[in-house]
Amino acid sequence: MGPDIIILLMVLSAAAIIVWALFLRYKRQEMRHKERMTALEKGAELPAEPPEKPPVPWSPRVYLLRGLVWLFTGAGLSIFLLGLSLTIVSRPQTLEDRTWHAQNLRHNGATEEEIKQYLSQGQNPARNEFPAGFALIG
Repeated sequence: MGPDIIILLMVLSAAAIIVWALFLRYKRQEMRHKERMTALEKGAELPAEPPEKPPVPWSPRVYLLRGLVWLFTGAGLSIFLLGLSLTIVSRPQTLEDRTWHAQNLRHNGATEEEIKQYLSQGQNPARNEFPAGFALIG
């Protein structure tokens, strides 16, 4: 299997898990509603709702923890995106790029034949693998 299919399967499985969890929550609420409606129709006492968790008391530590989580999430995301942008080479070379590279070859001591060979070759072949920057995910 190619990497495109693996990524597609990962995304689809994540979406399926989310949809399944939402469906189960909907069914649970629907059953609770039917139970309450049946109790009301029969004149029975309504079933007791499970007690909700009491709210967590306010603390400056909570805000500090949230700030640290967002700080390191942003730092990690920035490092990932920087590494990804440095390793993706997907745009084709323009004439300006090729000319600059030829001048750089000449400045570094390449012969005229090597420079002509470089300029006569076609565009860089398309790369079909993932950029090395994806290694920063883990």
